[in-house]
Amino acid sequence: MTSLIAFFEGLGLEGVLALSAAYALCIASLLGFITVYAMFAIWMERKVAAHIQVRYGPMETGAWHGWAQSVADAVKLLFKEDLIPPEGNKFLFWIAPAVVFCGVFAGFIAIPFAEGMQIVDLHLGVFFIMAIASVEVIGVIMAGWASNSKYSLFGAVREAAQVVSYEIPAATALLVPILVVGSFRLGDFNAFQADHGWLVLYNPFLTVAALIYFISSLAGCKRAPFDLPEAESELVSGFHTEYSGMRFSFFFLEEYASMFVAAALTATLFFGGWNLFPWGGGWEPAPLAPVILISKIFFFIFVQMWLRWTLPRLRVDQVMAMGYKYLVPWAFVCLIGAAWFEYMGWGGLFS
Repeated sequence: MTSLIAFFEGLGLEGVLALSAAYALCIASLLGFITVYAMFAIWMERKVAAHIQVRYGPMETGAWHGWAQSVADAVKLLFKEDLIPPEGNKFLFWIAPAVVFCGVFAGFIAIPFAEGMQIVDLHLGVFFIMAIASVEVIGVIMAGWASNSKYSLFGAVREAAQVVSYEIPAATALLVPILVVGSFRLGDFNAFQADHGWLVLYNPFLTVAALIYFISSLAGCKRAPFDLPEAESELVSGFHTEYSGMRFSFFFLEEYASMFVAAALTATLFFGGWNLFPWGGGWEPAPLAPVILISKIFFFIFVQMWLRWTLPRLRVDQVMAMGYKYLVPWAFVCLIGAAWFEYMGWGGLFS
């Protein structure tokens, strides 16, 4: 960001104008990245699902393995009629997809893809991402209530209960690496793991915490087996049943963006970030750092897709029981155990 501001100042812009131009360029670039990534991820999920089910998936659109299928879908959604329920709240119905997307979009600004390669280097980066992601729940409730449909409302209430419930084990599990590193700044996790190796191997409680966070992130992203807010066998299409066209696509854009953010946190906090090897070292050339991190992120995105097309959907009571009866207690056990390891001076397989 500092270099961008200096660039615009070199073009003759000063003060607030240079800062505004730098932020505008960053936001436009980020929107472009998320859009291209989402289209690729949708194509990737179709191919992953097809191979798991022993079929081909998209093959025609764009010739080579149907690579342009997502582009065709985007064009189709762009020209579809935008319907608004006549008895619904038109303003809330209109603004809800934007609220849902803005929460996860804001989380991208704190993700470091390499040293100095992020929009804002926040000292409370982990806290900021977890806090701003909660805005999504507000948008989903707005969408469900404004649709004036019982199926949409049921889906919205399920979403609120599920996401809020699983934020507890997710946040508690993230406190474990924060306790070890002693910082909320995402760049510090990469530096720590360059010296001490991947945190997932640092002590056994961090290994369990990584698993708890990943499971909780599936519920936060509404991915199967936690896709109850959109359960098509029960609720037609959940909270976005009444949406069509580009407003409908914003919900899918938010889902895949959430998958990226969750995978980025998993890779950065537990699996070395841009450090390639489990024992750390930090010798990787700077240009390779974003390639290494994005490769890890797409691996975890693949695992999310793999689980979606492998596991059956859970019941509502099973989802709540898993969160409160199992994940929350184990997350606190990991936090206390990691604190004990730090107090005793243990841990650090590669330290």
